[in-house]
Amino acid sequence: MKLLKRIVLTMLILLVLTAPSLSLAESDYETGDGWIFRDGTLTITQNGGLKDFEFYEHNPQTGEWTRSHTVDDVKTLIIGKNVTELSIEMYDWKILNPSSILIENGNSSFVNIDGWIVNTKTNTLFGASNMAQTRTMKTIDNIPSSIEHIGARAFSYFQELQQIQLPQSIVSIGERAFENCDSLSSLVLPDSLTSIGDIAFDDCDALSYIKLDANIEQIGCSTFNSCESLEDVNLDDTKIQALPTISFGSCDQLKLLRLPATITKIESQALNGCQQLNIVMITSNDIVIENSAFGYCDSLQKIFFSKGTPGFIGKSLFSETDKTPDGKSYISSSSKRRGEIIPYPTLYYTAAYADEWAPNGETEWNGYTIQQISQEELDAILAEARGEAPPVLTGTPTQTASATTAPEPTATSPDKNEPDQATSATAEILLLSAIAAVAVGIAVFAWLRKRKTTK
Repeated sequence: MKLLKRIVLTMLILLVLTAPSLSLAESDYETGDGWIFRDGTLTITQNGGLKDFEFYEHNPQTGEWTRSHTVDDVKTLIIGKNVTELSIEMYDWKILNPSSILIENGNSSFVNIDGWIVNTKTNTLFGASNMAQTRTMKTIDNIPSSIEHIGARAFSYFQELQQIQLPQSIVSIGERAFENCDSLSSLVLPDSLTSIGDIAFDDCDALSYIKLDANIEQIGCSTFNSCESLEDVNLDDTKIQALPTISFGSCDQLKLLRLPATITKIESQALNGCQQLNIVMITSNDIVIENSAFGYCDSLQKIFFSKGTPGFIGKSLFSETDKTPDGKSYISSSSKRRGEIIPYPTLYYTAAYADEWAPNGETEWNGYTIQQISQEELDAILAEARGEAPPVLTGTPTQTASATTAPEPTATSPDKNEPDQATSATAEILLLSAIAAVAVGIAVFAWLRKRKTTK
């Protein structure tokens, strides 16, 4: 009888041990508006589903989150057969970072081209199919030539990437496309490019030179923010009409900025924190320079106007909170030079526009010291400020690796009404193990009773 009790107790322990595993397998499943999550795989079943998964809320009454899983739990992303558009969002500074991206059979919008997930309806690059491998590459030179748009966050946090060759078909770069590409040192953008989205190159610490061609019409807010190594940027050939907020914020090595003839506005904090910026060259007439446009740019001493006069200059260009009594200098409020007295920059104009700047020989314009300069002197000053010519980047980057990955298998989205195969297999194995253990116990008990009877 004691032996029987031990066997029964053992069976109960086995069942107790298997119960949590079965429960966990059943509970690792969640669904929402346009998405299904199971065992680390997120399947997007309809447009808007990814956004719904990424944005969840905290219930103030219960103190609980409205969702059990977050982007941190996603290892594989499946683009469902009914999805025609998809973009990665960001919530609370967390970003979807799957190891792989698959496309469900029957999807007519998305395809896998040489390891890249592409929306063929819009010719937009969404990302790499094998994200875990591609993120470690130093050189990428196999982006499909049919691509016209680099999608939002397509290469964000590719922290090993040093060189990338973009096809000449590219016309736009989406927001945060290259954010935090810490090793990207230089970039030649294609001639076809017309726009660069917000935060596209934010925090690209190693980026020292970037060439923008004549077709560029728009750059976004914070496009080159915190590019701490950026020494030279070619804007004077572009067609941009505004320099947006923080578009070149905290570019610590930027000393000279040349703006195009098309520009009409420098927005507030556009060059915020460019501590070594010394010369700004403006080639447009009637430009608006908003308050704090040069916030904390305490080294800026010369602003050149090669055409006409500004339409408006803000009263606190440097985010200053106080001025000297004579109004010729301001009290710096920057972190490095706080409290120092900094002279306001001199505004230079060429002889061709002397009648607009100083019709009666004035030496001041709206409180700023002004000075006439010849075109030859201006050219010499700019040449000196530029120093050595910027690096010339020609041809294809040296190929050190290939981003081509093996074709990814397609996948079928799980049915929310049917158990996952892996989950079912695990449950069956555990259940069979428990049954087998019980059977063995019964057999042992029967054999002992028979042996006792024989004796």
